[in-house]
Amino acid sequence: MPSSPATFSLQHTLPKLPVPSLEESCALYLKSLIPLQTKEEHEKTRSIVADFLASDLSKSLQQRLVDIDHASPTNWLEDNFWLKKAYLEWREPLMVNSNWYILGQVDAGHPKQLIANNGVQPKGLFSQFQVQRAAHMIRRGLEYKEIIDREELPVDMMRGNKALCMWQYSRIFSVTRVPLHHCDTLVQANAKEIRHIAVLLRDQVYTLNVYKEVEKNVWILLTTEEIENALLTLIGHVEKLSEANVPLSVLTSWQRDNWAVARNHLLAMEPTLHRSNLDKIETALFAVALDDYSNGIDNASWTKTMFCGHQGLGNGHNRWFDKSFTLVVENNGMCGFSGEHSPVDALTVSYIFDYMLQVPTPGEKSHAFIHPSSHVTHHDQVVFEHLKFKTDAKLNHFIAEAQITADATAALSDSNVLVFKDYGTNWIKKTGRVPPDAFYQMVLQLAYYRIHQTVTPTYETAATRKYLRGRTETIRTLSVDSKALVEGFDNDQLGDAEKYQLLVKATSAHREYTAIASDGHGCDRHLLVLRLLNADHQVLTDQGELVQVPMHPIFTDPIHGQSQVWRLSTSGLHAGIRLMGTGFGTVYPDGYGINYMAAPTLVKFGIESKNVPETVSTEKLMEVMQGVLLDLKSLCERVNGNVSKL
Repeated sequence: MPSSPATFSLQHTLPKLPVPSLEESCALYLKSLIPLQTKEEHEKTRSIVADFLASDLSKSLQQRLVDIDHASPTNWLEDNFWLKKAYLEWREPLMVNSNWYILGQVDAGHPKQLIANNGVQPKGLFSQFQVQRAAHMIRRGLEYKEIIDREELPVDMMRGNKALCMWQYSRIFSVTRVPLHHCDTLVQANAKEIRHIAVLLRDQVYTLNVYKEVEKNVWILLTTEEIENALLTLIGHVEKLSEANVPLSVLTSWQRDNWAVARNHLLAMEPTLHRSNLDKIETALFAVALDDYSNGIDNASWTKTMFCGHQGLGNGHNRWFDKSFTLVVENNGMCGFSGEHSPVDALTVSYIFDYMLQVPTPGEKSHAFIHPSSHVTHHDQVVFEHLKFKTDAKLNHFIAEAQITADATAALSDSNVLVFKDYGTNWIKKTGRVPPDAFYQMVLQLAYYRIHQTVTPTYETAATRKYLRGRTETIRTLSVDSKALVEGFDNDQLGDAEKYQLLVKATSAHREYTAIASDGHGCDRHLLVLRLLNADHQVLTDQGELVQVPMHPIFTDPIHGQSQVWRLSTSGLHAGIRLMGTGFGTVYPDGYGINYMAAPTLVKFGIESKNVPETVSTEKLMEVMQGVLLDLKSLCERVNGNVSKL
């Protein structure tokens, strides 16, 4: 059998991200505004857009973008704009606001005692199974890294046997977001040369070598048993620690400019030691957080742990939120991923977590807890370092202030996961007879409308990985047809056939926009860059002076900003059979962040909102969504017949 092509071997075959034409972006933009405007408002906007299209300015900006595209080694958007504008310039704390989480399934051999009573376990203790499972998953994660290093990961393909961009797989390990004044940066070491991970225990940061040198310059991975022994050694060390460091990791949950100032102070205070320590954290392959606590395995409690850190020590504790991903294992043995969004999309990293979960934890499972005097550690066989940080009054003040912010961020956040088991994509295809992703988007549209009695701009992520270094484009879910659906669905004057046709039209419109966006011809990224270019565009006057051009009214028209207030910010992941839920924070405080995993017989919605008067609780939203899902099922079965029991 021929072997599949090497992981990165088809990158050269990928086309560059296209620059959409002014005409197509403006037409798509205008069409998306219709459900948000009165006829008079829309006519006014239409004339503004027509003026922009006819202007010298639009043509000049477009040609500047074409020049940027020609000069870009890979991708006009990613190379020049996207990372900074979407992520690195954002100053809000990463915790909840930017970082995402994924929940892992119960292990096949999970000791039942650990997940009884909602999985709440004694505080301040680590369990044997927790360490076993963490060691197993670390080893699986490292194996995945080596598969990528050897370029043995199969190339993701789309229909027509065309390759998708694999670049994001090279942006997962040894990547850290570093806070700098005004705009963060990403640092990445060569993962093939890095031998250590970072382990967080009770707010202490350790580096742990997960490779050993068997002969000169020949390194092999530690076995699962060796990793387990190493973690036991670290636990033994932290339990005997007479002088613990301050909880420095809380600073990573702080507002980014504040963290940048605190980090700068940390480095200036002790340049050699602290620079070396931070370098070790930032270059680590990934982070592992072992919590001597369990916050509960109900979805509301579990998501709080994944979003906000070790709930026994406090919000923001025992995490390094800047790392590209952190494996979190609580003392009840439950696990999850916490990820930093900027270097790579959650979808890509989810495959690693899925790989870690594919094989159950081997060996005899014990529900016993580890007591400080009950285990022997083998320091001679374990290469680790406890990173020691010095502190002063100013740093202590920074940590105290970061704690106040972390508590406020956590208190504002309301998160949960709805697991709906009545039907999944099989039923939607066979009985609903509409595209599943579009169907779930209409569920969200209808739920929002039932709660708020209005429609709202809605963001859904479209992947543009058919292009070199393609990341995402916006699918504007709200359409004339989706508005007609939500306004007509609960109207008693309409019959079942009419309502079903509204669903068919709305899902068809959504599928059409999805194809356009995935093809790199959405309007949002294009208009974003044209606006940025307009902000620094100059022309020569007749007197030969360079002058700044004012912003064109297309960008100052109130609807331009209003149409991007994504009160529904949504994204779909794969079926995620081993993943119990995934989520991210809402982009706007009066909105909802919703990530869903649609499987053949069920769907999981991870939801986050804020505790503000403008929104309902996630519990209320889940209740309304459940009602919508059942109502749509009933409608489709009345119209199409119950052709499937799935």
